[in-house]
Amino acid sequence: MAERTFAMPDLGEGLEEGEIVAWLVAAGDTVELNQPLVEVETAKATVEIPSPFAGVVTAVFGELGETVPVGGVLVTFEVASASASVPSASASASATQAHPSPGGVHAEGGASVAATPAVRKLAKTLGVDLGDLTGSGPGGRVTAEDVRTASTGGSALPAAARDFDVQRISIARRTIAERLTAVVREVPHVTTFRTVDCSALLEVRETLGVSPLPLFVKAVAETCRAHAVLHSSWHGESGEIHVPRACHVGIAADTDKGLTVPVVHGVWELAVPELHAEIRRLAEAARAGSLTPEELTGGTISVSNTGSYGSEAGTPIINPGQGVVIALGVIAPRALVVDGELAARPACTLSLSFDHRLMDGATAGRALTDLVALLQDPERLGSFA
Repeated sequence: MAERTFAMPDLGEGLEEGEIVAWLVAAGDTVELNQPLVEVETAKATVEIPSPFAGVVTAVFGELGETVPVGGVLVTFEVASASASVPSASASASATQAHPSPGGVHAEGGASVAATPAVRKLAKTLGVDLGDLTGSGPGGRVTAEDVRTASTGGSALPAAARDFDVQRISIARRTIAERLTAVVREVPHVTTFRTVDCSALLEVRETLGVSPLPLFVKAVAETCRAHAVLHSSWHGESGEIHVPRACHVGIAADTDKGLTVPVVHGVWELAVPELHAEIRRLAEAARAGSLTPEELTGGTISVSNTGSYGSEAGTPIINPGQGVVIALGVIAPRALVVDGELAARPACTLSLSFDHRLMDGATAGRALTDLVALLQDPERLGSFA
């Protein structure tokens, strides 16, 4: 028998870490080659990591909810010598690492400290001596929160001594925060609004048997044909504006793990029923956490259906790398002037938030006017079916 160590593999797409969502094996389990070991959430998707060995699990490292960097130890095995001679590429890379002691016990600063490999790595990065800390985790284990608190000059308090509850920031939530903060800091946002009479939109919806959202997405994409700046992107460092040759619409989706923006690719080529089916498929995958990296990248413009939770209007933040996000408010009866008379009509508020570096208010206003005209014209909307 031979001992082997398996570390968090390179997950691609520039991802440097993953959060442990579920352990699918435990110490003592016999596993087969490519059997799923652990479910990991990255900034883009939730994935199962398969075993590079057939053998017996001797230890697993990392608690549920813990963030493990690429290269951080996940599992150790006992394998037959024949299996040990042909590890996968990721396992070969990890086998050169030092073998961790069970339970993450590590000697540092002359003391034996309970901490997982990921927490030890964080402590090293932040310059924190684990030997100086009293852990607040189970059994006195030092947690990542303890290390971060110590790095800012605070002290780790036992949970019983706190007058507040702690919710750890997930990878997804932290990534959302970092990306949106960067966009707000770098992009001059401006938002313009219009009210839309949705009578025609709802008629076409009934005819096609679809929800209003795919009709709205299709109308947005068709507006981009005449106003290409809507789905262009600013690249000031190279002195360029990139104008896409296809329209790929990101659709903001609310999930129990936070905001996700799956992308419908090639919207110009899709009929409304096809678009309806694809939006539903992506929404279900988003809720299940099974979106692929390809389904989360490549968007040229984004849409947010703020009306799905009753909001009348919104000013969403532009998705990184894009120039416009358009929000659709709730469709509800409103008092509108129709042919000079006051009438109750189903209506909604559209908001178009744009990068002021790419366009001025007049440009955005003309584009929004054309989008409204398209949504209010049943014949033009029906032609997309």
